[in-house]
Amino acid sequence: MRHRRVVSPIQLVPSHCCRAWRACHAWLVCVAALVAAFVPVRAAVAVEAVAVEVRLPITGTRDTQVEAAILRQLDRLKRGNERGVLVLRFDPAEDGRSGGSDFGRSLELARFLCDGRLAGIKTVAFLPAGATGHAVLVALACEEIVMAADAVLGPANADEPAVDDAMRAAYVQIATRRRTVPPAVAVALLDPAATVTRVSTDDGEQFVAARDVEAIRQKSAVLDVEELTPVPLALTGRRARELGFVRMLAKTPADLARSLGVDERVLAIDPSLDGGWKAAQIVLAGPITADSVARARQQIERAVADGVNFLCLRVDSAGGSPEQSLVLANRLAALDPARVRTVAYVPRQARGDAALVALACDELVMHPDAVLGGEGDAAIGGRQAAAVAASWREGVAKQRERAWSLPVAAVVPGVVVEQATQQGTGRVEYFSQEELAARDDRDSWTVGAKVGTGPIQLTGRSAESLGLVTHAVDGFDGLVKAYGLTGDIALSEPGWADRLLDALASPGLAWLLLLIGGAGLYIELHTPGFGLGGFVSMVAFIVYFWSQYLHGTSGWLEVMLFLAGLFCLAAEIFVLPGFGVLGLGGGVLLIASLVLASQSFVLPANDYQIRQLQWSLLGILGAAVGVSLLGVLLRRWLPSTPVLRNVLLEPPAVADDTLEEEGLEALVGMEGMTTTRLAPAGKARIDGRVREVTSDDSLVEPGTAVRVVDVRGGRLLVEPLVRPSASL
Repeated sequence: MRHRRVVSPIQLVPSHCCRAWRACHAWLVCVAALVAAFVPVRAAVAVEAVAVEVRLPITGTRDTQVEAAILRQLDRLKRGNERGVLVLRFDPAEDGRSGGSDFGRSLELARFLCDGRLAGIKTVAFLPAGATGHAVLVALACEEIVMAADAVLGPANADEPAVDDAMRAAYVQIATRRRTVPPAVAVALLDPAATVTRVSTDDGEQFVAARDVEAIRQKSAVLDVEELTPVPLALTGRRARELGFVRMLAKTPADLARSLGVDERVLAIDPSLDGGWKAAQIVLAGPITADSVARARQQIERAVADGVNFLCLRVDSAGGSPEQSLVLANRLAALDPARVRTVAYVPRQARGDAALVALACDELVMHPDAVLGGEGDAAIGGRQAAAVAASWREGVAKQRERAWSLPVAAVVPGVVVEQATQQGTGRVEYFSQEELAARDDRDSWTVGAKVGTGPIQLTGRSAESLGLVTHAVDGFDGLVKAYGLTGDIALSEPGWADRLLDALASPGLAWLLLLIGGAGLYIELHTPGFGLGGFVSMVAFIVYFWSQYLHGTSGWLEVMLFLAGLFCLAAEIFVLPGFGVLGLGGGVLLIASLVLASQSFVLPANDYQIRQLQWSLLGILGAAVGVSLLGVLLRRWLPSTPVLRNVLLEPPAVADDTLEEEGLEALVGMEGMTTTRLAPAGKARIDGRVREVTSDDSLVEPGTAVRVVDVRGGRLLVEPLVRPSASL
């Protein structure tokens, strides 16, 4: 009696056994369901997985580069109890071609993939765009092949003028060792003269050369014979799946990750394959504006053009413009992660819409205490909030194939995010009800605890627990160590100019500049002419507004308001004394200019902006108190110093004024001559002595005859003998 061999599930079953097979299959499904219901499901085991890019065509040293990248990951792939998964992603050339691979280089790489060093590792060839030429041989050397449904595998002789016996033998050798496809199919992919047929017998299904069909007929009853076309053979992913050569269909890395049951992030391509990291750093600090985003985009384009494959974006910002943040975020998301690895580094804060920029990068690195998301310099709400959510959902999230709820909830108010666990795989994601309802696999997710309601503010630690942060580091050295940025890496901490700018824009030093400027202005008002006080005050205020301008919070408006305030105060003192309107208005303009120069908004619209306004007002108040105390000290001690005695006029002696206080009433009605301008206070010679006087009239020039009319507050009140004529 002849024994029947067991038929593989992926093989076609003879037609007369179809009913029996269906019944058996249904019975097995029922048994599996009962087992799943009563037997506890084992917790999902994390499978180590690594993706390595095979950039086509395989020429030059491409094979050795791929081999080196795989060897660096061997220990990682073999350290778990489960078989590690090595994914080779075949990416076409920049012009879209997938052919042109060198036969010798392809054969060496294929033999390496079949080498004993890779024992215990599952190799998967991922062909989202297919492969032609001898890259087909490398795909056949993998344990499994995954393709997009419309991608095409073959022909392998696309760029080969002639096929010789050595090539045929190589394809047969690799197919025999790996058994991903039958040897006859491998040869048919290469040789236009070879024809392969699918033969169905009562023993199962075979793929053999057309010339071997008669030999099979003599041994078994042939039920069906099908010749595979075209010649040379080229198979779409869908057709290869039907034939059993392709394990699964996947168009994107996300689809592949779900099929393999691994985290999508572990399948990210390492761009350092072509000789290590070539890094560059871009600093995005202060409020986000159109100018800062334009500068950042120019630096990105320049870095990519220079061949940089590791782009570190240092974010230290509270946002400021959601529209501009989305522009930069979409530009970062558009970069090919297989060409450039983008890493956002947040040492202190990425508040508000600045979080969108950080989360648009491939990976996020934060200090454990740094802040991500929450309220920022821009108040987001209403239509703008809906526009931000839609732009992120259709832009960055779609390009990177990521869930969009948690990044949007970090910025947009009102978005409720909940934890969801996928049944079977144990995969954890964070969705809003809107996003979960729009997913095709929504029934496979179990909703759990609520994460929060937007805008959600996260620290580096909490963001790491939610899977947003790849590495939590205490400083820049930790980032360098995490990514192995050693050697001649064009990446460093910010230079002295950046540190100086940050120091000048810091609240402490900004208040010190205001204190120095105010003290200098006080000295200048008590000194005849333009002296050292005026110079010091001018320099301090110039540095203050310049630093705030470079920091992104000050512009020409603040400078003009400040100058207008000074002009009003000067007019109140020297031109139109006694009214008070210009003095009060000038003081308000000065305070408004200093407050606006220290923040990026005009009126606060959220709690964060209210706190910033409080700090701004507190800083100005502290500077004003400091100027008052410093003025008292300078007034008392500066005139007595040997070097700076001429900087500030010595105040009149208190004893002399006290002795003359009783005799001032006797001077009422006497006449004299002004020795200084009265605006309204000044000095005049009365009764042969220079005395402190004041005038209630308009500005009185020096050399004007005056008469004493009253005594007020220890001063003589005078009026000019000749009234100035009124202007027409």
